[in-house]
Amino acid sequence: MEQQPDWDKVTKQIGEAAGKAAEAFKQVGRTLAAQSAMGWAYRGDLQQLQATLGAMTPEHVAELSSAAALLTSACDEDLRRRTQQP
Repeated sequence: MEQQPDWDKVTKQIGEAAGKAAEAFKQVGRTLAAQSAMGWAYRGDLQQLQATLGAMTPEHVAELSSAAALLTSACDEDLRRRTQQP
């Protein structure tokens, strides 16, 4: 005779998996918003940039600002190395 699944355990596992999937989708959304902001900044479209930033949470804007500062620093360092080479 075939044993029946433990439906409480199965339900709990499905709930946990759904929670993990929802968090992953949130992260994808934050990443896409950050890429969108960078794209508008790269194109110099300040109106669209402000609209994109305005749709983000303050925490996400702070994270993006930190990442942008790191990018600026890395780019400056790279350019400095390139201009010092013979």
